[in-house]
Formats: sequence, structure tokens, C-alpha cells
Amino acid sequence: MSDGNFNRQLLPKTELSSGLRAGKAQMRTKAEQAFVSILAEDFPHLSDEQRKQLTDKFMDMLRK
Repeated sequence: MSDGNFNRQLLPKTELSSGLRAGKAQMRTKAEQAFVSILAEDFPHLSDEQRKQLTDKFMDMLRK
């Protein structure tokens, strides 16, 4: 009898887990696009290299 807690490793493989991963990937992509557009609009004086560094740092922070 279950006490309400479960281990996800015991669950069968389903479409749900791959759907969650796909959704997270989509949201990371949208966040990156939003960040790049904000940099372009609000910080036009930045060089391409500076924008790339900031975008890479932002994406690293999202992955943690």
C-alpha cells in the first residue's frame, strides 16, 4: 500500500517525461530570444562579442 510518496524511477516511461523536457527546451529558447531582443533594444552600444558573452552567461544561469 502506498503512503502517497513515490519514486519516479519506478514509474513506466511515458510521453509525459519527454513532453516536460520538450516544454523546458522551448521555454529556454523563448527566454534566450527575449534576452537577445532586450539587449538589442535597450543596449545598442554593446558589441557583438559583449552580447554573446552576456547571452552565454544568461543561458548558463538558466541551466543551473
